Amino acid sequence: MEGCVNVDFDRKIDRGRDSGSFSSKWMDVEENFPGYAVSGEDVLPMGVADMDFLCPEAVRRAVQKRAEHGIYGYVSEESVRAFKVAVGEWFDRRYHWRTKTEWMTYIPAVVPAINVVIQECSEPGDGVIIQPPVYRPFMAGIMNNRRSICRNALIENNGYYRMDYEGLERLARQKENKVLILCSPHNPVGRVWSQEELENVLAICRKWGVVIFSDEIHSDFVFDKNFIPLGRIAEEEDQVVSACSPSKSFNMAGLQAALLIAENENLRERIQGRVIANRLPYSNVFGPIAGEAAYRCGDEYMDSLLAYLRHNFEFVNEFCEKELNTVRMVRAEGTYLAWLDFRGTGLECKEINRRILEQAKIAVDPGEWFGEEGRGFARFNLACRMDMVKEAMGRLRDVFQI
Repeated sequence: MEGCVNVDFDRKIDRGRDSGSFSSKWMDVEENFPGYAVSGEDVLPMGVADMDFLCPEAVRRAVQKRAEHGIYGYVSEESVRAFKVAVGEWFDRRYHWRTKTEWMTYIPAVVPAINVVIQECSEPGDGVIIQPPVYRPFMAGIMNNRRSICRNALIENNGYYRMDYEGLERLARQKENKVLILCSPHNPVGRVWSQEELENVLAICRKWGVVIFSDEIHSDFVFDKNFIPLGRIAEEEDQVVSACSPSKSFNMAGLQAALLIAENENLRERIQGRVIANRLPYSNVFGPIAGEAAYRCGDEYMDSLLAYLRHNFEFVNEFCEKELNTVRMVRAEGTYLAWLDFRGTGLECKEINRRILEQAKIAVDPGEWFGEEGRGFARFNLACRMDMVKEAMGRLRDVFQI
């Protein structure tokens, strides 16, 4: 497929109210931060996890070509099948994971997939294990489905996070706890789990019959380590469901395309049955077409994007070390989300948020949104132009200088 052209990541693209893009990240700032006065054209939106970069040209061409047809009826299975094949080839060449299309179930997005697995693999009142600080829709999905949140908090030591295996086994052995939601790479702390760490999780869950839902939506954003798909090292009998999507990697969340991957046949059939029972929309016209184009022709784009993001992270880390002696960046192994630690300021959580949101006018996700373990932190989306990153850091210096 043609169109493998690099994107100018320094290009300024208007996503504001008059742009016609209807970007939640840029237009819904006031609504996204209840309790804080966050408004004005000078607010820097660095919260919602989408990028301020163009999609790959191949994706844009594929969408434009389909749009020009002029009829947007129901989608053939062939379009979804081509998307699945492209995903499998991407996994093979980048992560050495040989998948099969029959393992894959199409679903509009990863968050609905979380609900599907919770509903199928547990009953109301059962426990679902999470490892906070972690992506808050995990908690919402558990509560909305009337399950109990079982917290196995990550252990933090001098800015480095690891999993608590003793705590995980303690929860896994309780028969009412049926599902573990694994975030890999981990949002927001940026850990990329090693093979040994993942094998430990598999062993514990295999021993106690716990289903693992592995959210791998950030898998392409890995810097100095190798991403290991959980399904690649799992055994066929393991109850593992992995979720992937081109939405983060290629900035196409609005096109709604994702896959659930399960080698275990019994588990896969149950998940597929639940998707059908929930009458989740099979696909929109553009999602699988765009996804296929992204995975077939996205390597050069992805490699260039990673190099650009690396510079953004390096700048923020160096700026914190030299200009913000009370703020530090947790070392990021993956994702495009920086986890900044403001505990050194000695300020209360509410005051930290107020200074960032109201005084610096940077719309970021407060750390406590990811659980109590995130208090004193904030998550910054660095998938934006370098000049915007520099502006944000300068504003932080102005309001946190001591």
